Amino acid sequence: MALNEQQAIEALNGEPVGNAVLDAMLRCGKSRETLKAFTTVAASCGFNGFSYILLGNTLGEPKIVKHWTTAGSRWVSRYSQRRYHLVDPRIALTRDRSMPVIWNGATRAGDPRLRAFLFDAEQHSIRGGVAWSIYDAQIGQVVMAWDSDRRTDDGTLASSLRGKLGNLVMLAALLHEIVSARARSDGRRRATRQLTRRESECVALGARGMTSADISVKLGITERTANFHFGNVISKLGALNRSEAIAKAVAFHLVSLG
Repeated sequence: MALNEQQAIEALNGEPVGNAVLDAMLRCGKSRETLKAFTTVAASCGFNGFSYILLGNTLGEPKIVKHWTTAGSRWVSRYSQRRYHLVDPRIALTRDRSMPVIWNGATRAGDPRLRAFLFDAEQHSIRGGVAWSIYDAQIGQVVMAWDSDRRTDDGTLASSLRGKLGNLVMLAALLHEIVSARARSDGRRRATRQLTRRESECVALGARGMTSADISVKLGITERTANFHFGNVISKLGALNRSEAIAKAVAFHLVSLG
């Protein structure tokens, strides 16, 4: 890894998070073990959770490719159903910024969807924290957030967090590397066969924002056939949905966008 792992998790108050925690995080293979390790690291940093949200590039509104969080599967499902990624302060405040931000849910004025998000987030122990974005030119915006069940408008907490932002970013970057490396490895193992020419064409056009109907006209096939090809790609790459399949195919250089 590019980062010095031990330096990245040096105690934010001068005490080390601990080799055992890092070791568990790097070695864990199952989803529950991974969540437990991330929860432990978050607690060591003074937070109660961690969120990782990957938003895919589209010509319209951004779409969730991956939402991985210690807040649990119910929150992930509700977040997706309510399309909270369109109003989530962790996403909105870090968009087009290279610096981390401290956010909180102190204000509920404005968009009723934002008020709904803040209320629901509180039910899942997310009331504030630190968020940071990085960008992948081919995939989109990756948002990493240290989540707190305390509001960061608390003067003492906010002051404490400002002194930790540098290390929090380093640690988030390390976690991103771990997640990305594991995802790439899993995807390559599942992609036992290269995509067919037609599958590659469908994915490349889908990456440009075309719908199955658009693709059917472009390639001279039926919409049902286009969906069939996307189904094969999703299966081959072990993706959850079409957006994730496109993102993985591009990331693994299985298709050309040129």
